[in-house]
Amino acid sequence: MASFDTTLGLQDRRIVVTGAASGIGRATALALAGAGARLALLDWDEAGLTQTAAELPVDTAPLTQQVDVSDEGSVDAAFEAIIAEWGGIDVLINVAGIMRDQMADIRNITVQDWQRVLDVNLTGSFLTARAASRTMIPAGGGAIILVGSPAGVSGASGSISYGSSKGGVNGLAMTLERHLGEHGIRVHNFLPGSVDTPLFNRSLDNGVANGADQSYADHAREIAVSPEGIGRALAMLASPWASDLKGNVFTR
Repeated sequence: MASFDTTLGLQDRRIVVTGAASGIGRATALALAGAGARLALLDWDEAGLTQTAAELPVDTAPLTQQVDVSDEGSVDAAFEAIIAEWGGIDVLINVAGIMRDQMADIRNITVQDWQRVLDVNLTGSFLTARAASRTMIPAGGGAIILVGSPAGVSGASGSISYGSSKGGVNGLAMTLERHLGEHGIRVHNFLPGSVDTPLFNRSLDNGVANGADQSYADHAREIAVSPEGIGRALAMLASPWASDLKGNVFTR
């Protein structure tokens, strides 16, 4: 049997993590599994999900679902399957996200790319939060953690669509906090800074391809933090010990 760290009080907590195939989502799954949580891992990348599941402690036995968070039917079906298995959900951590058009001139950004980023980052946050709230409200509580970005709150993003979508996530989280707080549901917008993930590195390469100086990408990589550190922070936020926190939570 696996030995778990009981410090965070996450043993047997039923937690859904989207974007779990790589980066922050995978690191979060590993941190939660180490604390004894029961996990449902969602992502569009089925091979990546399989790899994440293989890295978890023995006996973790996560549920895995291939899901497009921007698709209503895909999200609802996944949550229905999870709830049928578990009977409910205690925490949602919505990490799934994409970025396009890093450092691109607005005149060259297509409506299709703009819409896809908003569909995944903002509509995906709405759809997963809606699905989670449908079981959390009758149960009398839970926690919904959306992953935004400082670029959508306090600073400009190199990607117009990404920054706009993450600003929308911030507005969604603030509004959900007001609507769901009375039902005992804690809502956060979690805002990591630069994190050394595949998404982050692809976006930097995209920025250079769009005309940014290589030194811009090199500096960004130098100051990026590890996804493991961000995963641990999300695990702490999922813990009952974080019950008195509210609103935006920033990392470096």
